[in-house]
Amino acid sequence: MFRDNSKLKNIFLAGFLLSLHLALTAYVNSSFLSLFMSEKKVGWLYTLGSLVSIIALLLIPEILRKVGGYKFLLWSVGLNATSLLLLSLFESVSVIIPVFIFYLTLNNIIIFLLDELLEIFSKNYSIGQVRGLYLAVISGAWVMAQSISGTILSNFPFSVLYFTSFAMMSVFFIIVLFFLKNLPDPRYDRAPIHQSLKKFFKNKNLVRAYKMNFLLQFFYALMVIYTPIYLNAHLGFSWGEIGTIFTIMLIPFVIVPFPLGRYSDKIGERKMLMFGFILASLATLFLFFIKQHEVWIWALALFITRVGASTVESMSDIYFFKHITKEEDEFVGIYRNTAPIAYILAPIVAFIIFALASSFNFIFLVLGTLLLYGVYLAGTIKENDV
Repeated sequence: MFRDNSKLKNIFLAGFLLSLHLALTAYVNSSFLSLFMSEKKVGWLYTLGSLVSIIALLLIPEILRKVGGYKFLLWSVGLNATSLLLLSLFESVSVIIPVFIFYLTLNNIIIFLLDELLEIFSKNYSIGQVRGLYLAVISGAWVMAQSISGTILSNFPFSVLYFTSFAMMSVFFIIVLFFLKNLPDPRYDRAPIHQSLKKFFKNKNLVRAYKMNFLLQFFYALMVIYTPIYLNAHLGFSWGEIGTIFTIMLIPFVIVPFPLGRYSDKIGERKMLMFGFILASLATLFLFFIKQHEVWIWALALFITRVGASTVESMSDIYFFKHITKEEDEFVGIYRNTAPIAYILAPIVAFIIFALASSFNFIFLVLGTLLLYGVYLAGTIKENDV
C-alpha cells in the first residue's frame, strides 16, 4: 500500500501526529478549564467552540476551491500550533477562552482536511482496509499519549502538557510543508451549502451513517468532558492513575479497526454496528454502579465501552465513505459536523442531568440508555445498502 504511494504514507504519519497532540490534551482540557470556571460550566465553552466549528466546516468547501487543500492545511496546522503555544504561556481567562475556542475549531478543520486527503490518495485500495488501518494508526497515538500525559501531569503543571502538544504540531507543520507539497485538488462540488445539505439528507444511507456517527460523537463528548472530572474530583484518582486507566481504555482503538475493516469488505457493517452499540450501551450503564477507587475496575469497564465504540467508529466511517465519491467533499464536512454538534448538545444534556439528578454519575445512566437507539439504526441497514 505504501511502497507505491508515498503521499499516503505521509498522510498516515500526519494523522498519527495530529492524534498524538489531540490525545495529550483531550482528556485534560475540561480539568484545565475548570481552573478558570466552574466544572459544570466548562461544557458551555465546548458548546461555543462547537458552534464556530460547525460554521467553519460548512464553509470549508468554498475555501478549498479558492485556496487549495495544501495551503489551507498548512495554515490550519500553523495556527493550531500557535494556539497551543498561547495556552501553554498564558493564564488569563481573557486569553484562554477565545484561544481555546479557536483551537477546537482548528482541530475539526484539520481532521476534515486529512479525511479529504485520505479519500483522494486511497482511491485504488479497499475502503475498509485503508480506513481500518488509518483508524488503528491514529488510535495507537491516543493510547501512547495517555501514559505520556499522565506522567507529565504527575510532575508538571498543565502548561508543560500544552507546550509538549505544541512541539508535536510543529513537527506536523514541517511534514506538511516539505512532504505534502503539490497535492492534487479534485473538482470540488460547487453546490451552495443549502443544496448540499438537502442532497445529503435525502440519501437514506448517508442519513443513517450521520445518525450513528452522531450518537458515537455524543458518547465521546460526554465521556471526554466529564469522565476525567468525575474520576479526579469525585473519586479522587490522581492524574497518574487516570493516565493508566485511559491507556488501557483506548487499546481497543488500536486492535479493533484494521481487522474489522478487512472483515467488513466481505460481510458488510450491519451486524458489527449492532454489536458495537449493544456493548457500548451496556458497559456505559454499568459505570453508574461503580463507586470504588480501583484502577483496574475502571480500566476494565472503560476498556469494554471502547471495544463497542471502536467497532461503531470503524464501521460507521466505512459505511459512510462507501456511499460517497472523492468529489463530494461537502458531504464529508456535513458528516464530520456530528462531532461539534455533539459537543453543543452534550453540555446541555449534562446541565439538565446535573439539575435533576442527585449525583454526578447519573450521566452514565442516561448515556448508556441513549446508545440503545444505535442498535435500532444499525438494524435498519439492508443488504443493498452496503
